[in-house]
Amino acid sequence: HADQHQEERAPRRQAMGSRARVVQVLGCAGFVVSLYALYVERAMAANPFYEPACVTRWGSCATVFGSDYAHLLSHWGLVPKRSPLDLSLAAMGMANYGLYAAYPWLWPGGAALKATLLLAIATASVGFSVYLLYVLKVILRDFCVVCTTFHLINFSMFFFGALPEYRAARTSPGQKKGA
Repeated sequence: HADQHQEERAPRRQAMGSRARVVQVLGCAGFVVSLYALYVERAMAANPFYEPACVTRWGSCATVFGSDYAHLLSHWGLVPKRSPLDLSLAAMGMANYGLYAAYPWLWPGGAALKATLLLAIATASVGFSVYLLYVLKVILRDFCVVCTTFHLINFSMFFFGALPEYRAARTSPGQKKGA
């Protein structure tokens, strides 16, 4: 009887491991893109003639990274401009994607709490992406390949990482799906 119970739990553990890996891989990808964005921000601040590789014929990440929207907390008036809390989108992205990359090791609680926290953060990230897509297309009237990469990662995290992880954690082993 114990062997049968272990055999039933093995596919569930493997699926949970693969979902967690999706979260971690997307988190690592976002972290690397955030590092590049931070590099571009700093290089632009140090050299006004610097032209980043992400400037294309379709649009310019330099326009976005050089705008007030690159530092949303000060843009919204929540913190003074250039204060230590005036974090750039790249710095906030590093924190956000670093959390994803650390999933599920550093996250508190059991599987259900971890999945709920993951879903909440991924939902906020998608909401943030929708806002930033609006800013990019309507206000700045530009295209940014780095920004688009962030948005693709955020939507992928929600649909392929957080939502499946949440659904799996909410379904107990003896419960039918959709019940």
